[in-house]
Amino acid sequence: MKKTKIIFLILFLGFFYPFHSFSEIIKQKETTDENSNFNVFLDYSSGINSVVKKEFPEGSRFSVNCLNLEVRGKANDKISYRFTKQFIKKIDMENSDMLDLAYLKYKWNDKLDFLFGKQPFSFGSMEYSSGSSFYEHVYRYPHVYKKNKVHNYVGFSFIYHPIKNHEVQFQVINEMRSEEGNFVMQEINYPMGYSVNWNWSLKPNNDNDNDNDNDNDNYNDHDHDKIIKNRWSYSIFQENKKKKYWKLLALGSQLNWKPVTIEADYILSDEDIEKNRKLTHVLRSYISEYYEIASVKYGTYLVKLKYNFIPKWNLIAKGVYEIGSSKTGTGKLENDILGENKSFQKAYTYYGGIEFLPIIKNDDINFFLAYKNHRLNYSLDKIKKGNKNDHFIILGLNYRVKMI
Repeated sequence: MKKTKIIFLILFLGFFYPFHSFSEIIKQKETTDENSNFNVFLDYSSGINSVVKKEFPEGSRFSVNCLNLEVRGKANDKISYRFTKQFIKKIDMENSDMLDLAYLKYKWNDKLDFLFGKQPFSFGSMEYSSGSSFYEHVYRYPHVYKKNKVHNYVGFSFIYHPIKNHEVQFQVINEMRSEEGNFVMQEINYPMGYSVNWNWSLKPNNDNDNDNDNDNDNYNDHDHDKIIKNRWSYSIFQENKKKKYWKLLALGSQLNWKPVTIEADYILSDEDIEKNRKLTHVLRSYISEYYEIASVKYGTYLVKLKYNFIPKWNLIAKGVYEIGSSKTGTGKLENDILGENKSFQKAYTYYGGIEFLPIIKNDDINFFLAYKNHRLNYSLDKIKKGNKNDHFIILGLNYRVKMI
């Protein structure tokens, strides 16, 4: 019994001790950040979630929204590493992946880096860049990348820095295992994907930091000093069937004009085989003899505004507009309710929130109140019963603990 009490006491002090003195946190952070050889972080997000779907409240509940363990650092001047494991996520039909990220980065010289292992997609847009950031996950649009199972691929990347604050990345990756399992005939077991990404930014003239030391993992501590940031990419992925591809264009820019930050994105997803199968399931519910998978395009526009109206307090507003169109109809079936090159859905999503950061210029801990309204309107009369008008309210906290 005594051992149990001691363990709980240690956990309690380890979690809540940082709250007692924010000045001590800052001093400790400045000291520990100097050692980049080995760092261990624990990301934790929890809150009270309230949901209203189709005008019917589903009540409020406490939930843990995120629990993520990250290990990163440098083995020497040439080699750095990053390993992450997300514990709160949906489990696949077989088993969850052991690690969500596991890669090594080798610095060839000041101009060229190589990345090996299980790594994040080299997608552009501020939405994808901020989506992998623990701090921004509450305001991420979850439908922007249309995959049923969001797991990273294994492969190789090389990153070229032609001039200061510019970065060009070429990535070649493939899945560790088939996404479809044993339910669909596979013509290609391990399809390859290719991405070209150009990231560049502008900084004040008096900023002497060198971005070439950035690990390209969206955890750059100097991002707040950049006036303009751009993340542009084009990707093409071979599907499990021959001559079928997923093509993705992602363009994103950010203007950081303190105290206001504005982000704008455009993402075009061209899918010969629908990634999330949502439209396919709707079509099969109406057409029993439809056995194909829909071929679609999604165009998504995102705008986000963050206003630091007083120190430690931020207001956030975000809007998303998405339009989905068919590339082909339902074939030669008599009941072709889809048609070719027709718009079948429009989606509108609105975010609003307020945040409190106890430590100025440090977002390791923040408290937030966020609201989200997601509206999905199908254009085709026969599938309009799938329309949605959902509301979400979250009151919670994000806490990034530097354990080592």
